Amino acid sequence: MAIKAVFFDVGETLVDESREWAEWADFLGLSRLTFFAALGAVIARGEHHRRVFRLVRPDSDFQQLQQQREQAGKSYRLRATDLYPDAVPCLRRLRQAGILVGIAGNQPQAVEQALRLAGVPADIIRSSASWGVEKPNPRIFQQILAATPGLKPSEVAYVGDRLDNDVLPARQAGMLAVFLRRGPWALLQDARRETPGIALDDLHALPAILCRQP
Repeated sequence: MAIKAVFFDVGETLVDESREWAEWADFLGLSRLTFFAALGAVIARGEHHRRVFRLVRPDSDFQQLQQQREQAGKSYRLRATDLYPDAVPCLRRLRQAGILVGIAGNQPQAVEQALRLAGVPADIIRSSASWGVEKPNPRIFQQILAATPGLKPSEVAYVGDRLDNDVLPARQAGMLAVFLRRGPWALLQDARRETPGIALDDLHALPAILCRQP
């Protein structure tokens, strides 16, 4: 069945999170190598990424550290330059082809407006915070389908960099799953198990592939 809508994850799919993680390392007074290695260990163990903060600062939790960072005036703000170079061209080509473009990731609600201000061309932008549920909970994929009334699950694609949070639950929801093999999660998860569905190393070919779907 032809794809009529495609939704994208945010981090490491549309947005390069390198600056965000580097700034966390600087704020915590750690070398970037040390912090990135700790993050990689957390990812390899299949734990939530916020576990890295407990690992490097056992006496604090993420909420405390985030509040301290905000009070220091060093909180993260998404910039247009954080977008991967292929992100906007891909989304623009999909919309030109008549495909509805959506964004739905595990992000704070402020990222919705930040993506709009960054010039990301999308018809629908939602976050886990605004929906009150995080991936891989199946409810977030039901929310995506509810945002595209009249479409069957098989007419909706979901693109993400994680097998556990994006690809597998999207397939379970009946959607076409696209695995984007970039970023640390993709690197570690792709090495551990067989990749289901469509797998790409970047977004350049995605519009042509989706437009060819029967």
